[in-house]
Amino acid sequence: MNKKLSHDIISDIKHKIFSGVLHIGERLPAERELAEDYNVSRITIRHAISRLVYLGFLQTIPQSGTFVADYKKNASLELLVDIISSSEEVDKSMLIDLLEIRRIFEIHSAGRAVLRMDDTHRKALRDMVNAMADHKQDTHKIVELDYKIHSLLIELADNNVLRLLFNSFRPIYQFYLTVFYADPENVTGILPYYVRFCDAADFRQERIASLIMGDLLEFAEQASLKAIEKVGTIRFKSMSFP
Repeated sequence: MNKKLSHDIISDIKHKIFSGVLHIGERLPAERELAEDYNVSRITIRHAISRLVYLGFLQTIPQSGTFVADYKKNASLELLVDIISSSEEVDKSMLIDLLEIRRIFEIHSAGRAVLRMDDTHRKALRDMVNAMADHKQDTHKIVELDYKIHSLLIELADNNVLRLLFNSFRPIYQFYLTVFYADPENVTGILPYYVRFCDAADFRQERIASLIMGDLLEFAEQASLKAIEKVGTIRFKSMSFP
């Protein structure tokens, strides 16, 4: 079995499902026909179909065939990870949904983090915010600092599931932070939120810190979505943050 060919077939079928070429409930051609269409072995086709069934895109019914499944209703977390880690085009509505989920768990994490901070953590947080102000013209540095701030808060929240979610969202962070900070006005606009959050952290004000984080993320999302509307295609790509 050729893994690259199998990956290409998986990508092609997913694209056809996302774009509406293949409809929910539609029956796929038999393995033999698909093998001929893609010019590959039936083993390669079988592997591609198995992967798509696992992700929730397809459903195989014994003695009936393989059908396009309603992945939005039936798929699991595996599909979310697949979408986030893929370099393929992503629907803009999916990005909006992902940012909404990210906002929910980060607001919760921010409040928990504030209660667990010591003086060293509070100083580190304030230093990073001050560094953002000092590097307004350096987009790469701003993106790096923003990520480090949220990584610190997730770490202090001390919840393993939230940490896994945060790590899984890395490609989304890379995409939306790059888009957001490309506009110098957004740097100026978001800094006051971070300063207010530092103030809330200094006084261990859990509820206020969560509210400020919600406002901060809402501001960032709205500004990012305006910029994203001008983007032709969206592709999440892995990026290693320091």
